[in-house]
Amino acid sequence: MHKRDLELLIRIKEALGGVGSIYNHGSKDCSYMVHSLLDLTNSIIPHFDKYPLLTKKREDYEFFKQVVQMMNNKEHLTEEGFKKILSIKASMRNGLTNALVETFPNIIPVANPVVESPSLQSINPN
Repeated sequence: MHKRDLELLIRIKEALGGVGSIYNHGSKDCSYMVHSLLDLTNSIIPHFDKYPLLTKKREDYEFFKQVVQMMNNKEHLTEEGFKKILSIKASMRNGLTNALVETFPNIIPVANPVVESPSLQSINPN
């Protein structure tokens, strides 16, 4: 984000329990990132389960959540688990990088999750 929006990133971080870090990128940009598997599991995922995304990003979130669960179960440490994660990544909006496609040419994307949009009445304005 542009540095003029730094206060917004600070408020987002506070709303998510203070997890993660805010980074400055040059003179104009900044970002908020959460790297800890524990913080992803205990803060980020519960937040987005409570306040679901409403667009195509919701499908990517469901994939992301599945990968976090796999990592919590240590499945990513096996060849089979790693390839399953690559299949999930291949199904996401940005897909696999060219380097990953070249290195793992036989990865088949998984089916997109069925995501129902919540009714307008059930959407929390917060």
